[in-house]
Amino acid sequence: MGIYALSWKNLRRNRLRNLSTVLRISLGVIILLILVSSGLGISSFIEKSGTTTGEIIGETNQTSGTNNQTNLALTAIDYLNSFLGTSFTENQLVIRLENLLLNVVYILDGLASVALLIGVLGIMNTMGFNLSERKREIGLLKCMGFTKRQILISSTLEAGLLGLIGSIIGVIIGSVGIWVLSTFFEPGLFNTLLPFWLVLSTIIITTLLSLILGLYPAWFTSQITVEEAFLCGY
Repeated sequence: MGIYALSWKNLRRNRLRNLSTVLRISLGVIILLILVSSGLGISSFIEKSGTTTGEIIGETNQTSGTNNQTNLALTAIDYLNSFLGTSFTENQLVIRLENLLLNVVYILDGLASVALLIGVLGIMNTMGFNLSERKREIGLLKCMGFTKRQILISSTLEAGLLGLIGSIIGVIIGSVGIWVLSTFFEPGLFNTLLPFWLVLSTIIITTLLSLILGLYPAWFTSQITVEEAFLCGY
């Protein structure tokens, strides 16, 4: 049996534990996609609104329709100034609103990163438990001629497969959730809500993080000698 087949076979063991890990990763990916795509939508909205606001405020004598939009914008600005007790000009207010929205984008990106990291960190515990229960099996593999390097690669690949499966499930569910959320907004408002690079980078980063986090328990277990493996109670 090759190391790749061994990784896939081990993945189907401890199904409840592995399923729990995959679900946690999927949840982290779903949260990341929703938050990051929302941030991208806000950024896109800022770019569009800045151009649109400048056109509305700067062009006040073209048509009656534009004059109505201008009067509406100025009325809204006057209301905000009176409500907040400020005296912002049109440009100042637009800049402050853009800065506020940009801060929201940064917060969303930070929360998304934390959510993904929390979901992926469970791989260390899962792989630690899985591998600790296979010490006798690892001893048998070494007796059959498997090297430390082969056992290390096989165990690390198992962690990577958990991350890959979890990220794919999370991307599918997250994409559906984003599509549902986008139906509540005006069409075209979030034209870059879920770009392809976000989907691809999420899968790649999640898989790489899973490989890295699974490396330590895999390395630790691969160092066990045959004598130590058979002296274990399991």
